Amino acid sequence: MPKYPKTISKIIDYPSAPSKRIRIGKYIPPFEENDTGFGFKGVVIEDVKEGSLQCYICGEWFKNLSTHINLTHKISCPEYKREFGLLQSTALKSKKMRLKQSELMIGMRKKHKKHRIKFKKGNSYAGNRKGKKKAGESQNKYGVCDLQIMQKVIELKEELKRTPTLIDLKKRYGGTFLFHLHKRYGSYIKYCNEIGFEPNFSNYNPKYSKQYFIEKALSNEPSLRIFTTNEEKALYKFFKGEIKELKREEKKVKNKNK
Repeated sequence: MPKYPKTISKIIDYPSAPSKRIRIGKYIPPFEENDTGFGFKGVVIEDVKEGSLQCYICGEWFKNLSTHINLTHKISCPEYKREFGLLQSTALKSKKMRLKQSELMIGMRKKHKKHRIKFKKGNSYAGNRKGKKKAGESQNKYGVCDLQIMQKVIELKEELKRTPTLIDLKKRYGGTFLFHLHKRYGSYIKYCNEIGFEPNFSNYNPKYSKQYFIEKALSNEPSLRIFTTNEEKALYKFFKGEIKELKREEKKVKNKNK
């Protein structure tokens, strides 16, 4: 059986942690801070040396966070995870404790069939439930939360010295990035206006008009050769007779100018 490729867990500075450094797993920064002032939305942070997790309600650190929030804050683990954008399948325990429990459960499942649990389709622990909002943790894993999307657009803008077009974004970050951008904000132009950027249209999809084709015909000998494939498709919308009708319009403009 092929082994999964190993991914190095990221470590960042975190002044309030016991060792001043935390492990953030495979999540892609930047992250949005929680409203409580402790930790980040959709991110489980773990102290590098002690392996303890921070409580996002009181800011204290515990190796078994689930026990603390149940006894001290009187809320359940599912409620805590929903409140702070975590997946329901995310463990609220230190890595060392999770590995020990995992080793124990694997041994039990091998020895006894009754421990081989099968989840039903559409259960509350499924990662992609139709009609239910995904946790912020799933967005952090792929770098598509609101803050991450904004930073990617800003970084590309600084590199290009202009507002990036949709084609620029697709070349750099792929089509999935555009899917999340359109799904969340509806329109890239609208999104640019919201963050204070001047929208920049791509040359692949210019704003065609009747005057655009007439001016291009006046500067060239009217024929299909002077137009791109996209222009040929748009030409029919303005001139049903295509080149013949365009030539007639060109003559009218020339006669007026005489």
